[in-house]
Amino acid sequence: MTTKFLSPDTVGNKSLWSVFWIYGVLVSQVFFGAILYSYRTLETPLLGLLLAGFVVYTAWIMRSVWVNASNVDTEIYGQMARYLTVAWAVSALLVSNCMVIGRPGAMPLAFR
Repeated sequence: MTTKFLSPDTVGNKSLWSVFWIYGVLVSQVFFGAILYSYRTLETPLLGLLLAGFVVYTAWIMRSVWVNASNVDTEIYGQMARYLTVAWAVSALLVSNCMVIGRPGAMPLAFR
């Protein structure tokens, strides 16, 4: 299954709207919202673990959107979904990194 999923010739069998809107937008926003809600109360290692899980989930969504992008009537919608999902993945990676690095009190600052 992993070999087939990672193959560049793989074509998905799910509808693009469900992968993009339900898994990509709705579930991602709920997942990230839960992380933001508990941001101040979580210990740094647990926060890092949750953010790493979020980045892995985002990578899985990016690949799922990519392989299911051809399951639309108008090709431009599939291309738009691909580009938007890649932009979201880059943003999710950068924001997650900044949340760990910029966590108040996570590490002492050298210029105090």
